[in-house]
Amino acid sequence: MKTLAQIRAQNALNASRIEGMGCGQKGGNALSGFPMLVKTDGLLAAAAFAIELNPKGKPKQEGALLIMNAVAEHLASVGICEATKARDLVEELANSADAAQLRRATAETIAFLNYLKRFVA
Repeated sequence: MKTLAQIRAQNALNASRIEGMGCGQKGGNALSGFPMLVKTDGLLAAAAFAIELNPKGKPKQEGALLIMNAVAEHLASVGICEATKARDLVEELANSADAAQLRRATAETIAFLNYLKRFVA
């Protein structure tokens, strides 16, 4: 049986191999500030930022969307949520989760992002 830290590390390592993970606009790093975005604005606001589309229907922040998709997959793998994509995660947390589940998802997201940030950097 694996510990939660091992699961976080494994999921973060797998996500770090995704091409474009954490890339911000104009070559910046979207991942470095993402944990603070979750802490200050909350998981739902950070997810909304990540899934925001431009007028052409494409993601405004491709790197942020990749990060949130990785978060959704991680939360599903540890049994906090069922959604494995960012948009579905927002719908699940906004519509059917209670406050305790949202707090747990937020705390686990921050812990996961700390691993992901180390592997991508």
